[in-house]
Amino acid sequence: MRKLLLAAAILSLVAALGPAPASGIVGGYQAKSGQFPFMASIQTKGKPGTEGHFCGGSVIAKRWVLTAAHCMVDTKPRDIQVAVGRTNIDRRTTGQTLLVDRIVVHPSYASTGTYDAALIHVKADIKSPPIGLVPATNNSLERGGAALTVAGWGTEFFMSQTIPAHLKAVDVRAVADQSCVTNGLVGFKPGSEMCAEALLGDSCQGDSGGPLFGRLANGRRVQVGIVSYGLGCAVPLFPGVYAEVNNRSIHGFITRTIR
Repeated sequence: MRKLLLAAAILSLVAALGPAPASGIVGGYQAKSGQFPFMASIQTKGKPGTEGHFCGGSVIAKRWVLTAAHCMVDTKPRDIQVAVGRTNIDRRTTGQTLLVDRIVVHPSYASTGTYDAALIHVKADIKSPPIGLVPATNNSLERGGAALTVAGWGTEFFMSQTIPAHLKAVDVRAVADQSCVTNGLVGFKPGSEMCAEALLGDSCQGDSGGPLFGRLANGRRVQVGIVSYGLGCAVPLFPGVYAEVNNRSIHGFITRTIR
């Protein structure tokens, strides 16, 4: 009976909320200074720190930041700035705030609603070290149970209006595509998306565009996903959904563009 009641409650929640762009880290822990140096905060130009933060991103090359396509829809380069090299985005004595001269959205995003990837080109070299991309042929970190981490400056619970200044992270586990069927109710696309979850932990509003990352067998840290959307935040049975970096189209789009 409890399971039936839970299922009914979740279906009601789906109808009421629908899928929404991911926003902040629920649960998890505060990152140590410099722990994730590749993290980027995408902000409204002229509004630094928590005042302007609206999406996350990751440094993947000297002048390129990877983020979600839905963060960049109708956005012009002159309207945004990117902060890197900061664990606390309100502490502007560290890191860099960089102007933007180019935004490139995955060409299939507008017509499909998936392939949720975009690239931001900044006007000066980024001093923070980049994170590598998972190789296009490596699926080891997408297998059910694979240990992953997601980080960001998003809200700490669904519908919160407060953006925390200090970077948070939560350790999650990959969910195999066949076990992510509940997300079919909100349009999950297994070919270009992947799922990850943790008990009472998730990405949330403001985390969109940030990286989902893990370590390969050789110890190398790589990005496997881009925070995309979810049903609320940390809702049981509905894992967070991420754009799949090693999807052939997404991986090719990234490597061709930054080349």
